[in-house]
Amino acid sequence: MGLFNFFRGNKTERDNYKKATYEKGPFMITCPFCFKKFKTEQVVFRASHYENGDPEYEKTVDDLLNEYNRKVGKGTLGEINPVIIPKDIPEKSKTRVDGVLIELRDKYDVSTSERLCPFCHNELPITSGRGPSKIISVVGASQVGKSVYMTTLLYALEKYSCERIEASLIAGSSLYNDEIRENQEKIFEKNIMLDPTPKQHIEPIIENMKFKDDKIAPITFIFYDIPGEGMTDRDYIEKHGEHIKNSDGIIFLVDPLQMRTLRKKISLVNREFKGDFTEKYQEPKDIIVYLFENFISKQSKEKTNIPTAIVVTKSDMLINLSDEEYISENSNIFRNYEHKEFFNLNEYENIDGEIRKFLSKADSSFKGTMDTYFGVTGYFAVSSLGCNPENLKIDSSTSINPLRVDEPFLWLLYQMNYLDGGRQ
Repeated sequence: MGLFNFFRGNKTERDNYKKATYEKGPFMITCPFCFKKFKTEQVVFRASHYENGDPEYEKTVDDLLNEYNRKVGKGTLGEINPVIIPKDIPEKSKTRVDGVLIELRDKYDVSTSERLCPFCHNELPITSGRGPSKIISVVGASQVGKSVYMTTLLYALEKYSCERIEASLIAGSSLYNDEIRENQEKIFEKNIMLDPTPKQHIEPIIENMKFKDDKIAPITFIFYDIPGEGMTDRDYIEKHGEHIKNSDGIIFLVDPLQMRTLRKKISLVNREFKGDFTEKYQEPKDIIVYLFENFISKQSKEKTNIPTAIVVTKSDMLINLSDEEYISENSNIFRNYEHKEFFNLNEYENIDGEIRKFLSKADSSFKGTMDTYFGVTGYFAVSSLGCNPENLKIDSSTSINPLRVDEPFLWLLYQMNYLDGGRQ
């Protein structure tokens, strides 16, 4: 990580970073489903078998799991394998790693490693308790491109960004890995856009990050992506949006086409792309209204201090506005940048300043509202594809070139004290 050679921050930032680096486990677990916090010793297990005639090991209806499923609108389950409480199992039958109970052998000498949250009985990520868990909420209006952004972000992090900061990112399970790979294959190999996220209960994407520096505990990142239509549905947010107020970081995506002042200009100057310039866009401020109603208004001073990256998407569309008053033709947003070994604060401050200025002109109401209700913010511009698709397809002759997609996430890592801040 280059803690001593690369760090250029002030004393407070340095002290906070060292504290995060040398934090010791076991760690408190945050359930990525019900968001309850508990100690590692409180986990329970799902038996890997059942035994007829034994009341403890017969199949049974899991009331806690079904209660959770009903709450989020999922179907309830019939009888399934029973739950094992570890305190009833001898210590010699338990397996611990880094002080965390990860497996046990039951009274039939059959092993199970399926750990469950004691409050909702959903299965926990395999790394829960061995490092901190961080919840990242990706929010934004319909058609802003959240699913495409998440797919290209994970692609960039796995392929090259993490290596530059001396870390590695892998999917939390083979199931997550298969889903992510399928989406990346559609975009990067088949040149096909992803279908819009359906308005239903969305499971989180769980990723594990490990630094080469063994003094830093591995981090479990839990990404939530709410469908845009759900963001402005009060009932949906109340049922499916609890993760937002429990977030450790927020990525707030904003589409330039959501800004009335830009919509016609972008439509005219980009008409040769023949992309989607529909006028059925929600305004960026609409999303803040629902965030305010459902969680910000309940915070102290009606303001949240959850680090929030405000990300202008589809930045490739802005290139033809460079002759306008909104953005300079020499803007760094049109060039990729590699943050190597530390987060370059000079580069970040340049981008942050440009996008703050851009939004002040393009949508001053949104910018003012963000400054009022969000206490810790960073402003960014990204292009998930580097081009504008047509009819959900990407021109096969066009090279897909994600632009600065990793920067908002790296900034969140810096805010969480897991990445050095430096200047060049």
